[in-house]
Amino acid sequence: MDALPRHPALSPGTSWPTLRMWVRREDEHAVLVALAPARGARPEEVLLPYDAALLILLGRIALGSSRAALYAARLAEEDADRRLVLCARGAPGAVRVRGAVSSVADTLYGRTRAAMLTAGRLLRASGQDDEAAHWGALARQLLLAKRSARRGRSVRAVSGGLPTLGKRG
Repeated sequence: MDALPRHPALSPGTSWPTLRMWVRREDEHAVLVALAPARGARPEEVLLPYDAALLILLGRIALGSSRAALYAARLAEEDADRRLVLCARGAPGAVRVRGAVSSVADTLYGRTRAAMLTAGRLLRASGQDDEAAHWGALARQLLLAKRSARRGRSVRAVSGGLPTLGKRG
């Protein structure tokens, strides 16, 4: 599925969406990755993956339709690159991300959609129009899923149980 040989962030001059997290390292390896400040952790920008299935999962997590946990691992273990990338459970060197995803849900949604659109733009620039169209369709599906999720909420869910005077949020 991935037409590019490696993560676009490894290509010079390519900007790829990130999510700010707090990371504590020991011997150059991340031992703690958190969504909120944690003792001994420093803020870092963690890359979003370049994998359609993982980006779809991140979108579902951001919209609240999946309770899957977030994980992060080194982007390129063989290189001196210290950057982290969100990854699947069970990936080599993966560390579970601590913290409530709800605190970054809107940001995660926006960055996930941006990653899909960026992948499409990079593929279009390299002449791979069919793959680019696929990534664009994924971004559109995520947008429609957000609209659908917002429309389906009850007044009570939007207001947290408080009176809203007829407003749905």
